[in-house]
Formats: sequence, C-alpha cells, structure tokens
Amino acid sequence: MAGKLSILSNINKFIKAQDEQLWTGTLEDYISLVVKTPAIHMTSHTRVLRMIESHGVEKDASGKIVKYNFFKDEIFGVDSSIDEIVSYLRAAAAGSEVGRRILLMYGPTSSGKSQLAIMLKKGLEKFSQTESGAIYGLSESPMNEDPLTAIPHELREEFLKEYGIKIEGELSPLMSIILKEKYAGNFLKLPVRRYLISEKNRASIGTFVPSDKKSQDISELIGSMDLSTVGQYGSESDPRAYKFDGELNVANRGIMEFIEMLKVDQKFLYVLLTLAQEKNIKTPRFPLIFADEFLLSHTNENEFRKFLAKEEMEALHDRIIVVKVPYNLSITNEVKIYEKLIAQADFKGVHVSPHALYCAAMFAILSRLKESTNKNLDIVTKMKLYNGESVEGFTGTDVSNFMGEYHDEGMGGVSPRYVINRISSILAETGTTCITPIDVIRSIRDGFKSNAKLDSKEVSRLEDLLTKVIDEYSKIAKNDVQKAFFLNFEEEVSNLLSNYLESVNAFLDGSKIENDLGQLIEPNEKLMRAIEEKIQVTESGKRSFRQEISRKMARSASQNSGLPNYKDHFKLREALEKQLFEERQDVIRLTVSTRITDEGALKKLNVVINTLCEKYGYTAESANKLLKYVSSVMART
Repeated sequence: MAGKLSILSNINKFIKAQDEQLWTGTLEDYISLVVKTPAIHMTSHTRVLRMIESHGVEKDASGKIVKYNFFKDEIFGVDSSIDEIVSYLRAAAAGSEVGRRILLMYGPTSSGKSQLAIMLKKGLEKFSQTESGAIYGLSESPMNEDPLTAIPHELREEFLKEYGIKIEGELSPLMSIILKEKYAGNFLKLPVRRYLISEKNRASIGTFVPSDKKSQDISELIGSMDLSTVGQYGSESDPRAYKFDGELNVANRGIMEFIEMLKVDQKFLYVLLTLAQEKNIKTPRFPLIFADEFLLSHTNENEFRKFLAKEEMEALHDRIIVVKVPYNLSITNEVKIYEKLIAQADFKGVHVSPHALYCAAMFAILSRLKESTNKNLDIVTKMKLYNGESVEGFTGTDVSNFMGEYHDEGMGGVSPRYVINRISSILAETGTTCITPIDVIRSIRDGFKSNAKLDSKEVSRLEDLLTKVIDEYSKIAKNDVQKAFFLNFEEEVSNLLSNYLESVNAFLDGSKIENDLGQLIEPNEKLMRAIEEKIQVTESGKRSFRQEISRKMARSASQNSGLPNYKDHFKLREALEKQLFEERQDVIRLTVSTRITDEGALKKLNVVINTLCEKYGYTAESANKLLKYVSSVMART
C-alpha cells in the first residue's frame, strides 16, 4: 500500500510541476521577464548547445574539454564526431554564418547517427522543462513564434544596446493579420505562453522521413491550403486559410531532423536550402515565413558520395556542414554498446561469461581496421593500441600517426547491429543459462552463411579475423585460470616484483642485500635472469633494461603511495606473470585435465572454480566451461 501511495504522490508532484510551467501573460509581461533574465532569449542553436553543456563536461589537465556528459552513457566511441557537432553549434550560437548551414551526419549503418539525433531531440524536450531551458512563444501562433519578433525594427537596436538581446526575424503572415485585426496593432497585448518542446505534440521538433518520390507531397514540409476555409476568408492567399502544420513549421525554434536527407526529390532540398540560407520558409502565395531551426540531417555514405558528384547540387554543397560518423574503433567502447543493448532486452537468468562481449568486440573492431603500411604493426597490435593499451615499441606519437593513415578507417566492417543480433540469438535460445566467448564466436561465424551481403572473399577475411580472436581469447582464458590457482595473485606478483627490484637496485648500486638472518648476500642474479629471459632480454642488454625498470618503478611508486605497480610497465608485467605461471605450470596442467581422478586434485579444482566465481565474475557453469576449454588448449601446446 505504501508503494502505491508513493507512486500517486510522485504523479501529483509531476502534475503540479507541469502546471507551474504553464506561464501565461502578454508580450508586455514577457518583455519584463526577458529584460530581467536575458538568457531566456535563445536561438535554436544556442538552446541545443546550452542543453548539452547543462549536463557538465570533463576536462583534461590543460582545461580542454574531452567529454560531454550528455552523451557519455548512451553514445560510445564517436567522441570526435560529437566534438564536431558541438563546435558547429558553438559557432552557430555565436551568430556566425555557420548558423545558416545544414548539419549532415554521414556514415555506415548502425554507427550512431540516428541515436545522436534522437538524443538531441529528447534532451531538448527535457531541457525545456527546466528553468534554465524555459521557452516562450506567441500563444496564437501555430509555429510558437518568438514573442520578440513582434517588436518593430525601430526599437530593436535599443534592446541590443541596453540588454544585449538581438532580435531576428519577422512575424508570420498569420500573426501579422492577428496583430492588426484582433489587437489593433498593439503588439504589447499579444498573448504569450511558456510551452514545452515536444516531438509528440509537434512543438519545436520536426521529423521528416522520405518515402516514394512520386507520391510524397511538399506540403509535408511546408503545410498546405485549408480549402474548407477559403470561402470564409475569400482568398487562397489569406494566411488564415492556410494550415501551418508542415514539419518545417512545427520545428520552428527547435530541431528539424531530416532522415536520409539525400534520398528525397530535389524540390524538397531546395526548400531546405532557402531555409538554411535565409532562415525563411517559402510557401506558395505567401511572403517568406521566418523560421529559426537547427537543421539536422543524416544519410549513408553511398548517398553522400552520389550527392557530391551532382554538379547541379553545388549550391547545397556549400550550405552543408559535414560530420563523419564512423564505427567505433575501441574495444572498450564497443563492449559498452553491447552491454547497453543487452540491458534493454529481457534476458534475465542468462549469465554472460567474462570476455564474451570482449571477444565479440575484438572481432567487430578487427573487421573495421585496415592493415597498416608499418610492417612492425600487425592488425591485432593495432587494435590494442586503438583501445589505449600499452604495447612495447610504440609511443603515443606513433599511435596518432597511424590513426591518420586512412581517412576512411571505420567506415566499413561489421556493424554493432550484426554482432548484437548474433549474441541475442544465443540469449534467446530455450534453456540457455550462460553464454561463453566460444558460444559468441560460433554464433558470429554461423551468421556468415545467412548474410547475403557477404561474398566468399569477405567471408574468408572474417574467418581469418575470428581465428585471431580465438588466439587472443585462448591467452586470456589461460591467464584467468592461472591466476585462479594463486590464493592472492596480486599479492604474490607484488612480492615477486619486490624481490626482483631489491636485486636490481643492489646490482646497479654495486651493493649487497641483507637476508632474513641479517647476512649480506649478492643480488639474486638467477632470479633476475629467469624473469628477464621470459621477455628476451639479452645478457648484454640486461644492465640497460634494469636501469629502465629502476627508473620507471621509482616513478610508479611516487604515484602510488610509495608502492610500485608492476602493471605500469608492459614488458615487466608480462615477465613477472610468466615467471609465476611457469612455476605452477605442471600443477595447473594436471588439475584442469578432464581425466582427474586424484582426490587432492579435485579439491584443488573446486578451490579454483570458487576463486573464478568470487574474484573473476564466473558462475560455476561458465567456470567449468572455461576449465574445459583451457584443458583443450593446454593439451595442444
């Protein structure tokens, strides 16, 4: 009962908040309001920009914005595209000519173009419900016109000088007649209301979807004549006999989304061109109708290339700001995409094993990458570097250089939609309680057969990439199992690091080490070389390697409360882990064998399974499948 009352209480609060937002008054009242708070008066581009910034930003040490929080939980891996969109909005909000351009996003299917548009529209709706995002319009205008457009041009200079408020545009033909006939020209008496931006209610958000060119009518964009009222007003050119219900009309002061913009008939594009260039909607028999809109469009790459090739569209070419939206190229971000999409579905009771989504993401990213001209950079290493991982032999500068090697990298390959469809097909199978990386890899491979877009050459390429994914997963799987054999892996590897560093520093200083008995002994050369040989450090190169390790671990210690972190050096991490694993290799191989009969080994196996469940996110079922897989891998090596 308490829960029910709580729900009712929240509903009543919501209704009350809605009522409080429905401010009404006259233009005279509104002028007092806007003079007191000039920030109320915003252009469409400014409103979208402020909406994005109202969610906060993340900055780096130099103060540069690196992430906009508005997008961070929904859109992943397209930060550069988001930066371009925000830069466009910022320039348009500043009043530059950029505001008279159409923003066109293009890229492969399922790269996030539609999602970006949806987010901006929904974000604007919610922003209009806040005090900082409040928007006011002329109550009798079907286009929610800016109330200040009723102010004569002779008075606008004073507004700009006194309050910094720049007034653009004219009243629509309809509002001009209403002002003249109903209010005798007294613009201060025009009624004004606060309204909420809403796509559903067709208030400051318009969306146009192209259909058959032969049947689609331009009236869907610019409205149409209301023949039933022509007799009443005596003329087809009387604005009162016109329905201002086109998508461009209702989008005034907000966002106009043009889906697959380049697929429409050219006459539609010329209407957009006029709106972008002059901020006016051209309607038959009427003067130009002023409209302030953020024109947002998107299309696929093929249509975009065709559009660029049409010389007759040159005028529109110059009125478009192009933002490329490629596929994400980061494994970490790709996993976030899958997690978000899976969370939206109802797959309760199905356990997604560790690394299952990671393996799917590796395959997707590999399919989108191009082989580097750098012979030392294979595609798997390139994938890891794109993911921000440290790889020996490559610096941050190197990464920046090869990231710009191909202008169209990320514009092809496997889409997130394909991968999530293959994952969902496993999750939806009757009786499925867990899916493993191998399940995901098999499902992805099975999908090749039913995909008509893939020719034999492409299937062969994708098969090769899956083999690389399997190789990477085998290393990850072995690593998880090996770690599970240690009571506290992090502690043991830290102890090994401490012993190694103690000997390294003594070696470099020419000093000795004091053992537990207080005796001074030589540095443990056998231990140091055993570790170093794991990563091919030669006898002649050991001194320079040890000097490097000593410096880097001292720096690591200063950044980690006095304790060096072995993960801060990629090669050292690899060497220490290999040293520990080698010491237990025979025990591990015996324990994970499927032919275990020894009671002690069985107990050890149960301990390993418990560790995998408690520390590494497995269930008993997925842990057993992992051990079975690792057993088969170790049997082949």
